[in-house]
Amino acid sequence: MPKLTFSAIAKLYGMHRTTLYAAVKAKRVSIDHNLKGQKVIDLAEAIRVWGEPEHHPERPIDTSTGGSTLNSTPAVDLAEIIAQAVAKAVAEAVEPLRLEIQQLRQENAEVRLLGHDKAPETKADDYYSDIFESMKAKH
Repeated sequence: MPKLTFSAIAKLYGMHRTTLYAAVKAKRVSIDHNLKGQKVIDLAEAIRVWGEPEHHPERPIDTSTGGSTLNSTPAVDLAEIIAQAVAKAVAEAVEPLRLEIQQLRQENAEVRLLGHDKAPETKADDYYSDIFESMKAKH
């Protein structure tokens, strides 16, 4: 787990640094020193003593600097990242299908137009053509 400075732990738990110093003096919590010589508390140790910190998405732990500070940038919600990735994957998978449907609709419309070029033959046309043929034959 990351080791956090007294200031970072105080911000994370919403308490004063003097509360942390009192806990160290009473030997309720163990401390260490980082490479800069600052007193730090392991997050696991803080959780053992004070429990899980309340979720503060506006103050996530910055582990890129060795976990000694809190990041001032807002945390990105993991569920939102997953939702965006799924939406992108679905859009990429659906796009070829959408294009295929569009092409098939265009082809269907063209076939319908070709079918309208000649008038459909009906039984009535056959009946009248037979009558006309018989009349021509009599004359």
